[in-house]
Amino acid sequence: MKTKLSKIEEKEFSYIINVVASAANNTQIPIPFAGINWQNIISNVRYCGLSAIFANTVLGLPNSYIPDSVRSNLIGIKGTELLLDTNLNYEIEKLLKTFDKYKIKNAPVKGYFLKKEYPRSDFRSISDYDILFDEKQLDSVNVAFAELGYSFLRKDGENQYHFQKKPYMYVEMHKTLVHNYESFYPYLFDQLDKTVKREGYTYSYRLSPEDHYVYLLVHSSNHLRIAGLGIRMILDIYFYYKNHQAQFDMEYLNKRLELLNLVKFENRVREIAFKWFSDSCSTFKFDDFETLILLSGRLGRASAGTMINTYKYLEKTKSEGKGSGKLSYLISSVCPKKSSMIQSYPYLEKAPFLLPFSWCCMWFKRIFIKKNISLKTGLKNRLDYNQEDVDYYKDILKEVGFDDFSNID
Repeated sequence: MKTKLSKIEEKEFSYIINVVASAANNTQIPIPFAGINWQNIISNVRYCGLSAIFANTVLGLPNSYIPDSVRSNLIGIKGTELLLDTNLNYEIEKLLKTFDKYKIKNAPVKGYFLKKEYPRSDFRSISDYDILFDEKQLDSVNVAFAELGYSFLRKDGENQYHFQKKPYMYVEMHKTLVHNYESFYPYLFDQLDKTVKREGYTYSYRLSPEDHYVYLLVHSSNHLRIAGLGIRMILDIYFYYKNHQAQFDMEYLNKRLELLNLVKFENRVREIAFKWFSDSCSTFKFDDFETLILLSGRLGRASAGTMINTYKYLEKTKSEGKGSGKLSYLISSVCPKKSSMIQSYPYLEKAPFLLPFSWCCMWFKRIFIKKNISLKTGLKNRLDYNQEDVDYYKDILKEVGFDDFSNID
């Protein structure tokens, strides 16, 4: 697993961070360094989920600094994100007004509000909307979505309901902010009861600034322990803390962070956020944790996630005296247990004998419909890591206050 950046990669990420910092603080746009590889730069900003804010900002440079082909590409990114943002905003507000119509208490979280924290909402792209709701109102929720042309996709465990309106609206309705098997659950299961009503709506609510900030940290820390957290999550933390710091009840916030064992994590990610984005500098020297963030893309690396899952599986089977190896895990990931499949294929509850059929459905969907899997890469990720990789990741977790990968389940 890659753990280091080359000198040129450090230079490229430094430039990306400096451009984003100039957008965050409305300061002078940094000049591209000599010999800059624009293809690498654009590839990395896409990978990290920073395309919109980067494109809008760097296009403010004089034409002489950017080749025509690159400028054309950036203009395309800018226009696409602006159009998408306009449509998403229209659709989500229509949905929330429909919730008002059916008296459905709801509390949007994460992306819905984070877009409002950025200098412009189109600077912060999102892939879905997350909304907290009371499961007792599920029938009304289904009616509201159907009225607006959404399709129900699936229920995720006991917590989430997924709805889609093609081509771009994807909404996750959450019974609670976290799953009931997570260590955070006892402290966050009742957050809807603590929300406050939003102006301009009858049944739409919001978390307090402190509770929303804590939830952003919970979400980010979960990603770190699953596959890694990305640079955009750090940027979210920067904007949210910067914009709401004056409102925070620090005594309450500090107590919540202590209760959830997030003090070290919050201190570290906030330190990085303000180091990177509060001002522009020339070139950064990135430590191990910062490097992991930069290599984690938007939501984490598949290689890291697979390593963590494989390690946890091997540790579990070892503790049970089964002594399974990587090959056993490879087989289990190709043909998962019913308990792992039932969320996506609920018919297994009543017809467990259809488990082999569900495996066929899963792989057909991944290979021919979603086309989001590489068998070669999957095999490599599952078999090609060593104890040094595990120790490297564990050391980073310990640095931010987490004992092991197993904190979340």
